[in-house]
Amino acid sequence: MIQNYEKLRIAIQYWQVGRGFHNALRAMNFASKKHIGFRKDNVTPEFQHQVSQANYARTLIKDFKYPEETMTTIWLHDVCEDYGVSNQEIVNLFGRRVGHSVELMTNQISGIKKPTASYYHEMQFDPIASLNKGIDRIHNHQSMQGVFTREKQSAYISETEEYILPMLKEARKNFPEQESAYQNIRQVLLTQIDLIRVISGFPNNN
Repeated sequence: MIQNYEKLRIAIQYWQVGRGFHNALRAMNFASKKHIGFRKDNVTPEFQHQVSQANYARTLIKDFKYPEETMTTIWLHDVCEDYGVSNQEIVNLFGRRVGHSVELMTNQISGIKKPTASYYHEMQFDPIASLNKGIDRIHNHQSMQGVFTREKQSAYISETEEYILPMLKEARKNFPEQESAYQNIRQVLLTQIDLIRVISGFPNNN
């Protein structure tokens, strides 16, 4: 697993070089120095969360309004919440558009959690955060089996259905040029939910 992770990480690094995504490369390097531990299974590198998201995002890159800024935000979306990096530092290093999107994706500041409804509502008006939250949740779903409790898995699914899927629907109206990306993300999330329900024996709400 570690070997595959390293190969993927290097592949994405050189893919960004090829596209001239210098800001995204700097963000990848910055975030990799923060996310140095392991995930809750004590086996998977913590930074695989970002690497996996970036790998998926690059398959949709042609549909992004702000391709490099979207990739940059993927690398940085957890550093404020998890490591106390200030949003002003993100703005200074990576620009206001990225800083704004990272701020929208930061759900908890100094231990204080944002109200859930407003947290997701505000994302629908940002073309970067709205995409990346869906991509983030895809990897959450993908990696929670055997790590999250059944209760937490159920809570994640409920949150996806109640907030993330409607947010993606509204964002698609606000940014129709990204419609294909939103639809792809939405379909993956729905497929994951169906699969997790079958595997975990959760009731189907449909």
